Amino acid sequence: MAKSLSAAGISTFLVPDSSIYAIMSRVNKVIIGAHAILANGGMFAITGSLLAANAARVHSTPVVVCAGQFKFTPLWNLYHDFGALDFADPSSVLGFEEGSLVDKVDVLNPYYDYVGPELVDVFITNDGDHPPSSIYRLVKESYDDEDHEL
Repeated sequence: MAKSLSAAGISTFLVPDSSIYAIMSRVNKVIIGAHAILANGGMFAITGSLLAANAARVHSTPVVVCAGQFKFTPLWNLYHDFGALDFADPSSVLGFEEGSLVDKVDVLNPYYDYVGPELVDVFITNDGDHPPSSIYRLVKESYDDEDHEL
């Protein structure tokens, strides 16, 4: 993405996760996509989103989440047992060149972060913008339209 933006003439900086706090004072808005938006206003997003949202909160930088309303889910259990899809391939954290370590180390590479509603300023969906506190009502309305009980 950084290459595409740069090729289009947009000033772009690629920042590693470890430097997010250092650069956040120069950022005026954090935009995150969501894997799933929970009825409490929290969400699951790609790993690194929690770090960015926390850094943004410390620096009073607004966090905007862009996602379609089909990402709303009333039935997600925050305390579920992790499934195979919740973890990414360990090779992106520990390369094969460190092969001697692979047999001695268990590598967990979570794919999603849970970002709580207190870290999100606004959700922008195909139906407009919504504060995290209104997500429960929206989820309930869309779920009730499908003849289910919440």
